[in-house]
Amino acid sequence: MKLVLVAGPSGAGKDSVIRGAAALLKDDPRFYFACRMVTRSHPQPGEIPVSTETFDQLTASGQFAKIWQAHQLSYGLPHEEMQPVHPAVQIIIANVSRTVLHELLAEHGGHVLYITASPTEIRRRLEKRHRESPTSIQGRIERSVPLPEHLPMTTIHNDGLLEEAIKQCVQTLQSLLEVR
Repeated sequence: MKLVLVAGPSGAGKDSVIRGAAALLKDDPRFYFACRMVTRSHPQPGEIPVSTETFDQLTASGQFAKIWQAHQLSYGLPHEEMQPVHPAVQIIIANVSRTVLHELLAEHGGHVLYITASPTEIRRRLEKRHRESPTSIQGRIERSVPLPEHLPMTTIHNDGLLEEAIKQCVQTLQSLLEVR
């Protein structure tokens, strides 16, 4: 089984690309799109909302393969999401923070699918969400998370049509089936 870690800056369109790829691959049992837990009151697809108290209890009881904090939220990737029960699963796709890539790759191996966009496009998308202040948006754009060197990585520049980024994502995932 291969782990594909999806990462990139806020506003790059990771959730949209993952959602589109999951829809196209929904009938292919070789692909499993992992859900993460988050202390966000309005979760995105692929997220399970939990209270801060519940998140802390789950962390203390060792339920997560990896946890991280970003933008005043706590995220966790449950162990059970890293071990899907369907025997046909060959690739697990997980949306994670850039800050945990090195650790997850060291522990589980895998490939990084890095989704990015231009700062102008990222700003436009973040503003369109109406979730945060202009100061917070600027902070997200300026946030720099250096990637570890020599990552097994494919980069998708998601500045154009979403359908094109989804197509690139699906092609990458399918090509990783062949690399065993």
